[in-house]
Amino acid sequence: MSFDVSGLSAYTDENKMDLIKKSVLEGRTLEFVTVQPDIKSSATINILDSTLVAQAGACGWNPLGTTALTQRALAVTDIKVNEAFCLDTLEAYYTQKMMNPGSYNESIPFEQIFSEDKADKIADMIESILWKGDTAGAGNIALADGYLKLVTSLIGGGVVNGNPSGITVATGIVAGNVVDIVDGIVELIPADIIDADDLVVFMGYDKYRTYAKALRDANLFHYNGAEDQGQEFSQMVPGTNVRVVAVKGLNGTNRIITSRVANLYVGMDMLNDAESFDIFYSKDNDEVRFLSKFKLGVQVAFPEFVVDFTLVP
Repeated sequence: MSFDVSGLSAYTDENKMDLIKKSVLEGRTLEFVTVQPDIKSSATINILDSTLVAQAGACGWNPLGTTALTQRALAVTDIKVNEAFCLDTLEAYYTQKMMNPGSYNESIPFEQIFSEDKADKIADMIESILWKGDTAGAGNIALADGYLKLVTSLIGGGVVNGNPSGITVATGIVAGNVVDIVDGIVELIPADIIDADDLVVFMGYDKYRTYAKALRDANLFHYNGAEDQGQEFSQMVPGTNVRVVAVKGLNGTNRIITSRVANLYVGMDMLNDAESFDIFYSKDNDEVRFLSKFKLGVQVAFPEFVVDFTLVP
């Protein structure tokens, strides 16, 4: 004799495991740029530049030289995230075990991990917009223009071509050429800023791993990687004052952007707007709502102090 279990479903213990969230690579670009707060719509980067004309000493007054005051606009875009949740939906599933007693469901039972997940996803979205943002594109990156579109638009306005030899897309950025590419970019950094202590070569994690491996293989016993410099996925170009930094926003772009931290601007309103959000219960709609609002925009102060490496089609 045996049990007839044909009318039962196989048992799965849905309550034994804690709720987990999907890992998201954190955005880090904001650590390596100049963040300008308190911008509601647009602000200006005010620039003074002068020319010095010396002359032989003699009697009389002969004024020469100029002092120019110029501006570059740093405009921000309003961005928001709205979500709504009917918590009654959770009563029919294993999530009922997480809910408070009673029929008035006014708070998300797993609010902490929910909040952490939303914070990670917002940071990830900001990272993508900062670099890949394009209002002519689609999806979240269409909310604002990012550095890549800005730098491309300034190529005729002073931005330094970081690929003068014309390395093609077909060749790519690979182990066999990535060290030479980075060394070549460093050589193209304008002499006026080469002694700056905040020079950064930005590349995606995909190309950074290629670069780090190529350095290790080339230097063998003399490799001094990021783990030895106190910062993950970041290291100095050997023999220079220039730091290579991996950022998620450049993954898959085949672009390498180099400049000073002081030259790359990000506009915001309050510095913590993107990290602050509101989760509240709406009695009128009998639902829990999620609200996040922030402003975002990018600009460069001096295009001539940007080196842009882009593969040739």
